[in-house]
Amino acid sequence: MTFNLSWLRRLFKPSAAAQTDYSNIICARVVQADKHPNADRLRVVTVDIGSQTIAPVVCGAFNFGPGDFVVLALPGAKIAQNIHSQTHEPFILQKAKIRGIESQGMICAGFELGLSQTPEPGILLLGKNVKPGSQFSPEMIK
Repeated sequence: MTFNLSWLRRLFKPSAAAQTDYSNIICARVVQADKHPNADRLRVVTVDIGSQTIAPVVCGAFNFGPGDFVVLALPGAKIAQNIHSQTHEPFILQKAKIRGIESQGMICAGFELGLSQTPEPGILLLGKNVKPGSQFSPEMIK
């Protein structure tokens, strides 16, 4: 019996998570989260990645705080789904000035990593047993 390869791919479509490259996406512990001086709906966050502290990281989510473990995408990381675009196309993260503050990375939601099909607000929280600075993998999710 022979099978058409395209038919098999349609039948056994790999999930977005299986297709995602997590290079430059690491675990981080939130050290501090303050109100953005120029925006009511943004925060300026400091995170610990083990070997260093990264700041500022500008973020619009409010479901995390100091002591929480989050997923941090560093410049150069491929973001699987753009939550701020109607077509949700992937993009390569770069440093960006957000309301006057240059963000050094992006704290990620599950949708942005390709782990969810619905763009719901909120940051992906990791279990307390992860090591800051370690390479992210979906198994680390709380």
